[in-house]
Amino acid sequence: MATQSSSEPTDDQTTEPAATSAETPTDADTTTASPTEHSAETGAVESTTTEAPAPAETAAATTTPAEPAAAAQPTVVFVQAPQPPKKRGARGVGALVALLGTALFAAAYAVLVLLIAVIGSPAGLAPALQYLSSVTFYLPVIIFFLSYLLLVIIVNRGGWWAHVLGGFIVAFVVWVGFVGAALISASAIGASAAEVNSIVLQQLTNPLGFAAAIAAREVPIWVGGLVSRRGRTARARNAEARTAYEQELAEHRATLSANTAV
Repeated sequence: MATQSSSEPTDDQTTEPAATSAETPTDADTTTASPTEHSAETGAVESTTTEAPAPAETAAATTTPAEPAAAAQPTVVFVQAPQPPKKRGARGVGALVALLGTALFAAAYAVLVLLIAVIGSPAGLAPALQYLSSVTFYLPVIIFFLSYLLLVIIVNRGGWWAHVLGGFIVAFVVWVGFVGAALISASAIGASAAEVNSIVLQQLTNPLGFAAAIAAREVPIWVGGLVSRRGRTARARNAEARTAYEQELAEHRATLSANTAV
């Protein structure tokens, strides 16, 4: 009995076309990014990375504009204006001259007192010497110093003519002081009005009072030239100092104008 050939396939062994080793990819599996899209995405990433500033560059960009602003601030320089010169005067020299004049007045007044006493009577020399040591003699001397010192302070840099004219005022004040000293010497202070009037009338014609007035009139003429010379020197120096001050002040204003223009 013949056997059926094994080469024929059976129903169970129905063969199907063998699948090839390279399977055809499907649309879902084979969908890949196109080069254009990949490069666009890459470019976006690269552009994003490139545009982000570094922290150091950001700090430099922040601090750089502030440096020129700080350097542009103006520098303030204080310039002291020249001070006006102090005026020189003759009061210091005048005070010394007043002391000198007082000594001359006392000497001249004493000589006149002795001369009047000798002319009046030889026996009057002793009372004259006694008078030179009394308050009646020294009070006019003190009054002369104060009155002439006041005249020097008022005249200051005035000329010699001011001392000549002022001598009349000093002489009158000294004469009034002589009368007051006579009242003190006679203890008339606090006395009745009749007694005071009697003493005053006696002293109005007293030659010693006239001697005091004459000496007080002449001494300012003698020593007034020293004060007036000092006054002329002070005026010349004041004029020079004023000229120098005005020139320095003009230069100072020109400097300020130049700095303001710059």
